[in-house]
Amino acid sequence: MTQTAPLRCGVDHTEWKASAEMAKTGTGQYAPVADAIRRDITSGALAPGAWLPSEAQVMQIYQVSRYAAREAIKRLAGEGLIIVMDGKGSYVRNRRDRAAHADTRGLRCELDAYGHLRYVDAEADHWHTTEEPDRYRTTATMDLALSLGVPEHTPVFVYHRVLTHNSTPTPTLANGDGTPRRMIHRLYLPVATCTDIPALTDNPFRAPAEVYTLLAQAGRALRWVEHVRATIPTPDDTTTLTIPTGLPVLITRRVTTDTDARPVAMEETRRSAEDTQLTYPQTPTTE
Repeated sequence: MTQTAPLRCGVDHTEWKASAEMAKTGTGQYAPVADAIRRDITSGALAPGAWLPSEAQVMQIYQVSRYAAREAIKRLAGEGLIIVMDGKGSYVRNRRDRAAHADTRGLRCELDAYGHLRYVDAEADHWHTTEEPDRYRTTATMDLALSLGVPEHTPVFVYHRVLTHNSTPTPTLANGDGTPRRMIHRLYLPVATCTDIPALTDNPFRAPAEVYTLLAQAGRALRWVEHVRATIPTPDDTTTLTIPTGLPVLITRRVTTDTDARPVAMEETRRSAEDTQLTYPQTPTTE
């Protein structure tokens, strides 16, 4: 990737250099630097996707310390105005009035060719597995135990996949380079759920829709509640999802319960929240 030198991008640096004198005095040298760059971003002088001056260039333009240059960039990133790419630099974040990605969440119930009931995930047609799933047994942490309604340290089967979206790769760099959208998907299945269901006892590591179908065929009446939250990802999630550091992720937790309101499984997805919305078709209920 070739970076265009920010000092040649046509932005008038007269005001920036004037602010450098301000940055030398008072507390917080980085504040005037951040203010000047922020003005150029909001005015359009620095367009979405434009690279910012490098750390060394910020130091030279404003005559400030490396610490002040870093703090100014950190503040702008914290405000959501720029994206910081480790080892590459920073560029102006692209903002749209509408999300570029709308992922429809939900399950549909249908009959297969033999007249048997089955469940299909609304996202199944758009996400596919590109890596071999991880299958393992663990014990429920406090957080997981609360979501599943089981005691802490309860044995749980985990079916862990990394899915890739069928769409065109999402640009993540200022020059348009990008990678396909990725999603971390985990199904947590308490050992007790598999009791009396031979297919799950023999192999508990299955895709969620297959598990739901087996439970329904065993006479379980199922219901679902989904929870969504945004959070800053762990370093491992950032690497797996191939997203810039500092961008939030959307976490969904779809909890499956039976007629006794007892959780029998939980699906969790993690995806970049950048320019993404989740869509939920709704039908009025009488409850």
